[in-house]
Formats: sequence, structure tokens, C-alpha cells
Amino acid sequence: MRQSEQIFNILHRIIHKSSILMAQPRPFGTDDLLYSSEIHMIDVIGRQPGICVTEIANKLDITKGAVPKIIRKLLHKDMIYRYQALENKKMVLFNLTDKGEIAFQAHAAFHEELDQNIIQKFDVMPEKECQQFKDIMHDIESYIDKMK
Repeated sequence: MRQSEQIFNILHRIIHKSSILMAQPRPFGTDDLLYSSEIHMIDVIGRQPGICVTEIANKLDITKGAVPKIIRKLLHKDMIYRYQALENKKMVLFNLTDKGEIAFQAHAAFHEELDQNIIQKFDVMPEKECQQFKDIMHDIESYIDKMK
């Protein structure tokens, strides 16, 4: 098997394993299990307190119609709370509860550990090889974007 085919097979396995991991809920420092869509919405709200539905949808690259479904789950789990904007009573904004803040911090720690292990590998890679890898990853991302 050619080296390029071996690399492709590794990439395929990584994608498959990632999709399995993303489908499994995790506690993220609380007693509640949170799915990927839920913890990533918590992450967006934690990074931008007082965010509205439209901004959440844009940051997560999902439809505005999908946001309320996840919001309801997070409200039920007491991870977030909603309130009306002072200047526009029609606009609903979201913040994290104390419990949501715990999940937000646990998610950040999870990514810090995971991401740093990968970033360390790139840090020791020669710049030219790192640029080539980045170019290939960008090409793969563009190919996937075209499939949407």
C-alpha cells in the first residue's frame, strides 16, 4: 500500500473515531450528561455572555431553528438561563448558570489537554512540513465544505 493511501486510511479512522466520541454524552464536571451539541452551545454562551439565538446559530454554523431545541435541553438541565434585552424586549439573551459555568470550565480543560498534546507535535515539526500539512488539511476542509 502506498504511503498516501496509508495516510488516508489513518485520516479516515480518526474521523470515524471522532464521530463516535462526539456521539457519546459526557458529564463535564456535573451530574448531567451533555451531548456534543449541548456542550458546544454552552461553550459559545460562556465565551459570549448575553448572546442571542441568531449569534449562537452563526457561531455554531447551525440553523436558527435548531438552536431552541438545544436551548430547551440546557434550560431543563439548569445549565443556562434566558432573559430579555433591556433595549429590545423581543430579543432573548442567554447566560450560563453556576452549573453551566462548571461545565464550560470542564470543557475548556478537556480541550486544553487534548489540544495541547496535538499542538506539541506540530511545534516540533519543521516549518515547511507544517505548512504542507496545513495546506493539505485546508484542501480537505474545502472539499468537505463543497459537499454540504
